[in-house]
Amino acid sequence: MNERLTRQNAIAKGLPTCYGSPCKKHPELEGLRRVSGACMQCAKETLVKCRKNNPEKLREWTKTQYVKQRQNPEFVVKKRELDRQYQKQNREKMSLRVKEWMTAHPEKAKEYAAAHRQRHPGAKNAGTAKRRAAKLLRTPKWLSSDDLWVIQEAYKLAALRTKMFGFVWHVDHIIPLQGALVSGLHVPENLQVIPWIDNIRKGNSLVEGVA
Repeated sequence: MNERLTRQNAIAKGLPTCYGSPCKKHPELEGLRRVSGACMQCAKETLVKCRKNNPEKLREWTKTQYVKQRQNPEFVVKKRELDRQYQKQNREKMSLRVKEWMTAHPEKAKEYAAAHRQRHPGAKNAGTAKRRAAKLLRTPKWLSSDDLWVIQEAYKLAALRTKMFGFVWHVDHIIPLQGALVSGLHVPENLQVIPWIDNIRKGNSLVEGVA
């Protein structure tokens, strides 16, 4: 059973609630109140009503509070740690949420990706080197000159479609070169030219894109 602290005792201990005279509207709470004096249920109903009737004011207040919190180094460190823990525990959920957002906002996703590459050139170069190495390892030596020509033409087609349609197209490996369960080869039969958003959404899965 909760300790029935008076307002003065609750304030001294830094607690947000205390006990006082029972509220006429909510006697079932047995006097549970905020240290400000308001009944807990009454305060909750008032807050819900204010949020509903003044969404703009609430949004502005939230922004102001967030700015104040961001100026507190301790809050920033704590918030980052909580975010890391949440992302670690909800990887699939976060991944799905990101993919849904990218699908709904392709242009913004493209802008964010370009900004990230500009801020982190080292990560971009590392990713490019890793991709290049994967292609070398997954490119069979038995490919003929015609096969190599077809591969080159696929990249030319991607560049042509990018110019024609006004958004980026990628050369995708139907069976990923670095798949978790199975890895494909860098051969003509394993290539398809698809919009960049479909390639990003597909990732290293075996879901077919747009031919």
